[in-house]
Amino acid sequence: MANSAHQFETERLSMRLLDERDKDLYAQIYTDEKIMRKISAPLSVEKAHKSFAVALKKNAQAQSPFLTWVITNKTTNETIGIQGLTQHKEQPAFADVGIMLLRNAQGKLLPEESISGLFYYAFSKLNYLRIYAHYSKTNYATHRVTQKMGFTPASSSTAESNACFLDSKWLEKQEHTQPLYNSNTSS
Repeated sequence: MANSAHQFETERLSMRLLDERDKDLYAQIYTDEKIMRKISAPLSVEKAHKSFAVALKKNAQAQSPFLTWVITNKTTNETIGIQGLTQHKEQPAFADVGIMLLRNAQGKLLPEESISGLFYYAFSKLNYLRIYAHYSKTNYATHRVTQKMGFTPASSSTAESNACFLDSKWLEKQEHTQPLYNSNTSS
């Protein structure tokens, strides 16, 4: 039976924690050269399976500092990608965000919708105060998404990578727009 903890949804997408049935999706994403080209070198299938096992263990921990969600298109019921949060050790109220979509899900404004749902959840249910995004300066799609969502540039940017963040005040600003977030949890 699927773990119902940490589930949430948006208008077109539903998010649930990564589980055993997602091994092929995870490997497909992490071994795809085009998906990984702006992130890091693609993994071998064996390394992707080992990474998947680690992600499952972390998702299973109570109060895990690392959570990975599967993103599903609610209309087609197809899994289209994964997204995650990694809590900062030195500042537990801060986290890093990441998202990777299958190629057939790209270019459809899904990252903005999925990440918005994750931010609502992270700020309102997980009580994070700040969420960071780190990405290659040549990853123009991520740059556009972070600008569109109102991220603030961070001083930790380098010659090769950008760093930016949103703080929990973002949630207050969203209350004046139609909410995307709908939690299926009762915490």
